[in-house]
Amino acid sequence: MALLELANLTLQTPDGGGPVQRILAQMPDPMRPDPVALVFVIGLLVVLYLYLRVVFFQPITRVMSDRDRDLQAGGDAKAKAAAELDARQKDYQGRLKELRNQAFARRKALADAANREKLALLEAARTRATVQREEAVGALKAQQAAAKQDLLAQVDALAESMAQTLLKQA
Repeated sequence: MALLELANLTLQTPDGGGPVQRILAQMPDPMRPDPVALVFVIGLLVVLYLYLRVVFFQPITRVMSDRDRDLQAGGDAKAKAAAELDARQKDYQGRLKELRNQAFARRKALADAANREKLALLEAARTRATVQREEAVGALKAQQAAAKQDLLAQVDALAESMAQTLLKQA
């Protein structure tokens, strides 16, 4: 209600004194502003503001800036760790690829060596088989010749004995 009267009084043009003097005149005595008290309250507010700024707001601001700095450092550390992880993974992939290539080359070399050894064994077996066959053929020819000689000797002996028997009969 007092605010409505205050608003009405400030909007109306007063006949005597200004609207501010009329408002001040209408106020009860304890509510009337005292210039000394007004200066004291303003000074007290300024001192309180400066005190709170130094004692309360500055440490909070410092804590918030430290927190922001720590968060930024954590983000930087995370980005650095992620970059290091990516670098290690690329290095690992490169080494893995290199080792796979080496393993493939080693497996190919072993397969080639096994194939060469297999061919050498086959060639040695062929050579031995050829030598054994030639020996067997030579032995068969020798046996054939011996058997032929033996058979011819038996045929001659039989012919001789038949001739002797026929001559005896005649």
